[in-house]
Amino acid sequence: MAWFPRDLAAGVLVVAVAIPLSMGMAEVAGMPPIAGLYSCVFPLVAYALLGSSKQLVISLDASTAAMVALAVAPVAGGDPIRYAALAGLVALLVGLILVLAGSMRLGFVANLLTRPVLIGYQAGLALVVVVSQLPRLLGIAVEKDATLPRTIEIIGRLDDSSIQTLAVGVACLALVAFTFVWKPGVPAALFAIVGATLLVELFGPALADVDVLGEVPAGLPPLRVPTFRAADVTALLPISAAIAVLAAADTIVSSRAFARRGGYEVDANRDLIGLGAANLASGLSGGITTSASAARTAVVEMVGGRSQLASVSAAAVMVAVLLFLTQPLEKVPKAALAAVVIGAVIRLIEVGSLRSLWKTRRIEFVIAIATTSAAVAIGLLEGIAAGVALSVGDSLIRVIRRRFSSTRGRVDRAVDAALGETVPPASIRPPRASDRAAS
Repeated sequence: MAWFPRDLAAGVLVVAVAIPLSMGMAEVAGMPPIAGLYSCVFPLVAYALLGSSKQLVISLDASTAAMVALAVAPVAGGDPIRYAALAGLVALLVGLILVLAGSMRLGFVANLLTRPVLIGYQAGLALVVVVSQLPRLLGIAVEKDATLPRTIEIIGRLDDSSIQTLAVGVACLALVAFTFVWKPGVPAALFAIVGATLLVELFGPALADVDVLGEVPAGLPPLRVPTFRAADVTALLPISAAIAVLAAADTIVSSRAFARRGGYEVDANRDLIGLGAANLASGLSGGITTSASAARTAVVEMVGGRSQLASVSAAAVMVAVLLFLTQPLEKVPKAALAAVVIGAVIRLIEVGSLRSLWKTRRIEFVIAIATTSAAVAIGLLEGIAAGVALSVGDSLIRVIRRRFSSTRGRVDRAVDAALGETVPPASIRPPRASDRAAS
């Protein structure tokens, strides 16, 4: 039982990391920040009960959050109440798909997202999310939603930036970046949010241009089935399936990685069922789609947590925050949240991995870059589709080449046999008459 206090401590630290990141990721998904906190209560308990990993922590993820916004915004029609309901519906659909896949033992499907596709997609996602957060960091309003047009609009409106907002955002981003390099285990995001909130509280008149979150409702997550129509299911099912595959791949990879480091076994199909249950719980409690969180799992590992008690204790601490500590969150600057999100997602650009692909197999580097380019220029879902198509094409070409080479070898041997010229290796065959004549 020596691990018991370590698991409790890990739960507290998980919440310290989760509060700023979850609120930021909720905004990436187009949801109010409180939805991010709701996503850190029942989903954690659901995976703890049904998942196979002893350490994996479930929370909001930049990739799924961005895809939720991509899926819901066109269907919601600008209605925030309908938007929240549809985001909950996506979580329910993702949960059902994952539970069904786990029950049918389809964990291997996540292998469709090969390493080059994941590396390229993560880099594209990071760029998309950074561009989406720049207006909050600069204190400007933009109209364009697509990444490239939004980038052009931001560049054209740089002169309208709020110096106060930019100063707060850049200071938070610098703190997050410096702390990550200096001491990665320190919850820099929490320090950045607390520091920025104190600045706004102490120097309110001087920072009047800095937008803050405003009212954050207190209380437990609401338990209800989101309101939706049959047509909504039809419209959201394809992208929900794509989110499910992405979340499954992320969760299975993270689960296996931490299991290997911890010296225990995991079951991919149980992880799918646990992740599916977490998404069902999130959709029924005002949250959004969840996935594995490598950052929060790393916190558990760093403290010495060895069981899912860490996730359960984190859920309990988050309940306390929702009941008693929502008022201080009202003064959190939006620029600080944007800085925290940018600091989190910029690490998804794995320059070292791209360099490794370039050195070892150029075609995989091309697949990664093509996935990144498609994700930024066309859309996240299209980026994944392009990467998977290129990866499958590369695999087929390799199979065809191997079979052609094998077939050609068999044909050559058959021709030699038909001509009576089954030739032994040169090192052991006797010299031919023509060879002796030539010598």
